[in-house]
Amino acid sequence: MIDLLKTLAVLAAVVIMLRRRWHLGMVMALGAVLLAFSYLTPPLRFLAGAWTALTSAKALEMTATLVFTMIMENILRTTGTLRRMVASLSEILPDTRLIMAAMPAMIGMLPSPGGAVFSAPMVRESSAHLALPPDQKAFINYWYRHIWEYVSPLYPGIILVAGLSRIPYQKIVMANAVFAVSVVVWGALFCFRGVGPAPVPRGETVGKGRALRTFILSVAPILATLVLVVVLRVNPVVAMGGMTVLLFMAHRYGPAKIVTTLRESVSFKALSLIFGIMIFQETLRLTGALDGISHFFAASGLPTLVIITAIPFLAGVMTGLTVAFVGITFPILMPLMGGDIPSLGLISLAFGSGFAGVMLSPVHLCLVLTREYFEADMARVYRRLWFPQALVLAAAAVPVYIFS
Repeated sequence: MIDLLKTLAVLAAVVIMLRRRWHLGMVMALGAVLLAFSYLTPPLRFLAGAWTALTSAKALEMTATLVFTMIMENILRTTGTLRRMVASLSEILPDTRLIMAAMPAMIGMLPSPGGAVFSAPMVRESSAHLALPPDQKAFINYWYRHIWEYVSPLYPGIILVAGLSRIPYQKIVMANAVFAVSVVVWGALFCFRGVGPAPVPRGETVGKGRALRTFILSVAPILATLVLVVVLRVNPVVAMGGMTVLLFMAHRYGPAKIVTTLRESVSFKALSLIFGIMIFQETLRLTGALDGISHFFAASGLPTLVIITAIPFLAGVMTGLTVAFVGITFPILMPLMGGDIPSLGLISLAFGSGFAGVMLSPVHLCLVLTREYFEADMARVYRRLWFPQALVLAAAAVPVYIFS
């Protein structure tokens, strides 16, 4: 019981700091310090643990993956590739509903904090001839923006899950794929309720053949990376590093331009997310808090599924960040999911539940920015959002049944 109380106190402090908009990396590092202090961990032992966490092979791999993600996003955005991708798609698809869904989905293939704002004008423009209320437009943009976070190696959340659980990324994708499919299916039913087939107004066109070629060329770097990692099982660092080099060569970046791109892309604040989370995880191991909490819950009589569902969901709602709920809750829940050999089904359930919390979080940046752009009433957006999100979470029954 004492382990649970200490850890809950630290988690409460972490949540308070996050709600005050402190940076997540710093918050997690401070959380580790508070946890070590509560267990009277000797300072040198704590520092040695932090060093071990930062220099482990898994930490270095996650850091490199995040670096290449930021560089790729910068290249595709600054060269106009993302813009051409969406413009060509508008000429290929025959129905406005498909375009409205595809635009945020395409932008969402890369993790960019401003992505929701980038796709919102496209959703508004493509729906200009439709009488849609602001809350429905906001819902469409927000919903389809978040298909890929369940499965894409370009998002740090799922890479962090793979690192913490020591389960290969490809297996986690297999288990989580049901969530991504559910987003598409339920989105088709709920996002476009009351909207019939809507032909796309055509202005000056270049022809579908040329538009298709433009789209394929624009999306090729992203798809190639996904194929390398998911299908061919290439290490994400190797795949993304190689694709970054190819992009530099394809766009004829000189040394000065490469240096500028690196300076613009690589943010220490972003890297500190991984650093802080890894230190927090190692501190949980050093203090023995994990074992104590596991023993307490095992003796509490509460169903394991309830615990694994509720804790990530609450963390997701409170933080609005995938890496936050993963970093805060997965180290605590890992012993309940099987310890050194965690259940893939339970890992998927915890991730799906936590991300459902993120999607419903009032502090989720994408939700806040989308609502502001469309000047939509937040209560109306929530009325559209909560039920389909609950249905997506219900799909967790599939991986739990198959993989547990």
